[in-house]
Parts: sequence; C-alpha cells; structure tokens
Amino acid sequence: MLESSFRIGSVFGIRIGVHYTWFIVFFLLVSSLFIAFRSDHPDWSAHATLLTALATTLLFFVSIILHELGHSVVAIARGVKVRSITLFIFGGVAQTAKDADTAATEFLIAIAGPLVSFALAGLFYLLQLGFSPYSETASVTFGWLMTINLVVAIFNLIPGFPLDGGRVFRAIVWGISGNAIKGMQWAVVSGKIVAFGLMISGMLIALQTGMLLNGLWLIGIGWFLLAVAEGSKRAYFMERLVGNVSIGDVVQKEVPTIAADRSILQWVDEQMLLTGRRASLVTEDDQTIGLITLSDAIKCPRAQWSNTPVREIMTPLDHLYVVKPSASILEVFHIMQQRGINQVPVVDERQIVGWIDREHILRILQLHVEAGR
Repeated sequence: MLESSFRIGSVFGIRIGVHYTWFIVFFLLVSSLFIAFRSDHPDWSAHATLLTALATTLLFFVSIILHELGHSVVAIARGVKVRSITLFIFGGVAQTAKDADTAATEFLIAIAGPLVSFALAGLFYLLQLGFSPYSETASVTFGWLMTINLVVAIFNLIPGFPLDGGRVFRAIVWGISGNAIKGMQWAVVSGKIVAFGLMISGMLIALQTGMLLNGLWLIGIGWFLLAVAEGSKRAYFMERLVGNVSIGDVVQKEVPTIAADRSILQWVDEQMLLTGRRASLVTEDDQTIGLITLSDAIKCPRAQWSNTPVREIMTPLDHLYVVKPSASILEVFHIMQQRGINQVPVVDERQIVGWIDREHILRILQLHVEAGR
C-alpha cells in the first residue's frame, strides 16, 4: 500500500518506515501546536515554544507506532506475520502477510491498538500530574498527549472498516454468522457509511469561517477510508475467490514465437503491431531460448532495428522467471508485481507448455470478483 517509504528502524523484526506524506502532517502539526502554545502561553519564549511543539509532535508519532505495535504483537502471538509499520499522512498502518484465520484472532488484533492508546492516555495523564508542580512545558505536553491518545482510541473504535472498530465489527459479524465473507461485506458497508459521513461533515465544517483546513482534513480522511475500504474488499475477495485457481487452469497455450535470427523490425511490424502482443518467445531449432518484449526493443536505437536480430536483445531463457502449472494464480500475480514483469513462461517437466501475462490474470481476477465465484 505504502511503497514510497524509507526505513527508520525495526522492532521485534518488524520494519518501521516513514512515508514521504508523513512530513506534510509533521510540519502541519508542529506549526499548529506552535501557534496554539504561543497563544495559550504568551510568557514562553519562541525557542521554548518551538521545542515543546517539536517534542510533543515526536511523542505523538511514537504513540502511533506503539498503537500499531499493539496490533502487531498480538498478530505475531496469534501466528500472523507482520511485515512492516509505516507512518504516513493519516497516521500509521501495520502490514501483515495474511489476514486472520479466525474471528477471535481478528477481534484480538483489532482491539489491541485502541487498548494501547487508552493505556497511553492514562500514562500521560499520570505524567501530567507528576510534572505539573515542576515543569509547565512538560505538563502541557503530557496533557495534550493524553487528550490526543484518547481521541485516537475513540476514533479508531468507530465501526467503519478499515478503522480498528470496523475490524472489530467484522470479527463480531464473522463470529456470529460463522462466515468470514459476510463479516467483510458488512464491515466494508459500515466503512463506506463512515467515510461518506466524514466527507459530508468535512464539507459542512469547511464552510464555517476559519474552519477550512479542519474541513479539508476530514474530507481527506473520509476519502482515504473510502479508498482503502474498497481496495481491501477487492483484495480480500480476489484472494478467496481465486486463491485455489492454478496457472495450469488458465495458461495461455497459444504463445507467439519469433525465430532468433529475425530482425527487431520484422518482429515489430509483422507480429507485434498486427496481433497486439507485446512479447514473444524466441526460438531456435524448435527450442525456446528466450523472450523478447517491446521494452527490450525500445532500448535498441530504432535505426538499428532492421539489422539487429532479436537474439541480441532478448532475455535468455535461463534468466527468465518461470512457474509450474500448479502455482496459484494469485501467487504468480504477486510475483509479477514485485519483479515488475508482465509475462511468465509456464514450464512442466522442463518443457514450456505456455505462458501467462498480467493482462490475462487481471481479466480473470476481475471476472471472479464480478461473478462472486
């Protein structure tokens, strides 16, 4: 979901990363806290106010990481691998290798985050009381952190997927009905209701004097929740509907081929442009020796296309990623995404029996989702 991030460390083997959008909210939060603290405490120096705003903001994001670690620790304890935690413009997200396999696991993982935020709110309340007689800046910082963690906990318990409350709701429906798909369907519906509610509220707030930024922020959160809910629904149903469909069931056996000594220009004009197929297997003496794609051809200067045989620009067979007919269609699709490839030869007992391309897989996935089978 958040590939454009850089690593800042790891905890329990979980990668902690920061998405570039995080810097936007970091700057906005520091600025807002500086203005608020300056207004409420005019006797503070500008330097002290800025340091307090910076420290408060950093501790807030530490709280977000701890919230996500709450989910992650429970997930690991329940056998669900956690790949990473990423901070971004709307908070934080923990990415797992798979979904929970039982309603109880889903409930415990989902509720752990808000419980951590409630615990942090209590901790910061105690710290505020303890520092109040000695440091006004520390007391103000801990007071704000107490409030914001309480808000985070309560907001996340709203029963709208993908918020924690939506996941709790999904687990409850799943547990009562015994049907994981029904739980997901109801959770997505609740998520969309919450998302549209936030966007409408944001529009109304934005019309109020001096409330434009607050309104736009709510609209942004609503739009994000709507997009994630829909994306999560699509990914969830794809995984379950086609998780048992193997490449052997959908392999394309009629694979375009081109002789190794044919020129790039001949391949482009006589085959690719006429068939619309962006790639072909390269053959020599009735044996497949490689794969040529449009991307390979483009790397060669066009003036040389007429006298350059395809063998010179192809990817050799031993450098290609190949799959067996028994491989899952979803497994191959994920490999394509990770490796940035569009075609994968299918090999059975060392013989190429066909191939599968990204466009074909996407059509199959979409049809499965539309048909619900």
